[in-house]
Parts: sequence; C-alpha cells; structure tokens
Amino acid sequence: MSSERREPEVDQVLRVRTGHGANCSSIGSVIDTLFATATVGAAVFAAVLAALKTEDVKIVSPLARSHDALGKVEEKDA
Repeated sequence: MSSERREPEVDQVLRVRTGHGANCSSIGSVIDTLFATATVGAAVFAAVLAALKTEDVKIVSPLARSHDALGKVEEKDA
C-alpha cells in the first residue's frame, strides 16, 4: 500500500463549483440560505416596528413649567 497521494484525473471530475460554499454539501447551502433570510427578516421586522411606533408629543414652554424637589412637573400660575 502506497502512502503517495494521487491527484484526480480529468476523466474522474464531474463538475467544479466556484464561489462561496463551493465545496459544501446541499444541507450547508440550505443552512446558509436560512441564516441569511432570518437575518434579513429580523432587520425588516425591526424597521417596520420602529416605523409603526407612535409617541405622544407635547410641546411646552420652559417658562410655563417648573420642577419641584420630587421631579414632578407643576404648572405655574400666570
């Protein structure tokens, strides 16, 4: 038995894949695709939730209000 490693012959090579995950199995490609779609889906979901969030906005004049010692806001009598 020889420990010498032989390179494959041209007749033995059926196809050559190049690029990302070229030598991965099909399940590896499926996992990559699921991970990518989950990441994009989470980003879109977060963007939609941020766009739909509503906040009440109340504009007050700083001269019309004062803060007491407890941090509560009280209106001044004019």
